[in-house]
Amino acid sequence: MVARGRTCERSLNILFVINDLYTRGNGLAASARRTIALLRERGHRVRILSAPPRDGDDCGVGVPEYPLPPMSVPVVGSLIASQGYAFARVRRAQVKRALQWADVVHLEEPFYLQAVVAQLARRAGVPALATYHIHPENLTASIYLDRARLLNRMILELWKRAIFNRCSLVQCPSQSVWDRLEPLALRPPLLLLSNGVPLGEGGDGADARGDEGDSSVVRILAVGRFSREKDQATILRALRYSSHARSIELALAGRGPTERALRAQASALLSDGVITRPVRFAFMSAPELAREASRCDLYVHAARIEVEGLSALEVLRLGVVPVIARGPLTATSQFALSGDSVYEAGDARALARAIDRWVERGRQARVSEGARYRVLGEEYDIRACVDRLEDAYLRLVSADVSHV
Repeated sequence: MVARGRTCERSLNILFVINDLYTRGNGLAASARRTIALLRERGHRVRILSAPPRDGDDCGVGVPEYPLPPMSVPVVGSLIASQGYAFARVRRAQVKRALQWADVVHLEEPFYLQAVVAQLARRAGVPALATYHIHPENLTASIYLDRARLLNRMILELWKRAIFNRCSLVQCPSQSVWDRLEPLALRPPLLLLSNGVPLGEGGDGADARGDEGDSSVVRILAVGRFSREKDQATILRALRYSSHARSIELALAGRGPTERALRAQASALLSDGVITRPVRFAFMSAPELAREASRCDLYVHAARIEVEGLSALEVLRLGVVPVIARGPLTATSQFALSGDSVYEAGDARALARAIDRWVERGRQARVSEGARYRVLGEEYDIRACVDRLEDAYLRLVSADVSHV
């Protein structure tokens, strides 16, 4: 039996391919772990081709059945590591053993490991599904080349030839990803399907708001890896333009390569008298994040480059009103339910105006709007998303992708 009373048509052997399934602070790996757990719950056999956990923590999904040694690559390796990813050293014999077992393969990244597996799976006649989790700009932003259009087009073309065109299906987690991939005329069909978020975790966010401490304090939360493309720097700059900065208590949840610069920027705000409460930096577990969301008044998502933005949805589903960056390479503004909850990515003054509008509307208006976001969150229930993913696997195995 499967979750929500659904019965599997067939129990499948599903191979997940990811360089490092066990890395923390990486939304891609966290999403893959949730999906693996649900597929196993439904009776499917899921095995993992990945580097093993570096600290012994298997994150609840077990160690990989097909382990690969970690690999360090000069320059490029440090770039990937700075973005929360890792490389595994490819062992073709290990890949072939995994493919002999698998009915279907799920590729979670667009790196060399996935290119090799896609090639060998095609030769072995094992269907593969690739999820588009990463824009080229997610990688090039850390070396200030995210606006180098030719370079990013070349990377995307490489992914197309080496990985996507060797697969039977490509999952697009958002409409903006679909819109980017459709003009490439990939050989396999596209599947528009969110990765989903778990519902039923966390408390009643609205009930906790305003119950702690000074009700005049406006608590703002932002979640995401500390990096250039996530653009927490714009949130801090916006405080200099906000009429309510001295009432704001900001928490930045995450970790990453720009943390030191962000801390310096936050310290300057405090020493300059722009804010009266220190910005809080913390890496939060899922339960900690739910508790933090239950007490915050606004959520700000400033990322300029985002394939879907599930970290935002995990907070919004708890009834928190968002202010979300809108731009050509970020999909997260799809979750905004009104124009008052979006601003142009990178525009600190526009973000300050949006924050001020929601502060001035008062707590009751935010609670009322937050109720709408609870309903929105239900549309992205990970169990419903895995229902459709499971259907896609079954169709791939039966060689029928015409209705995926």
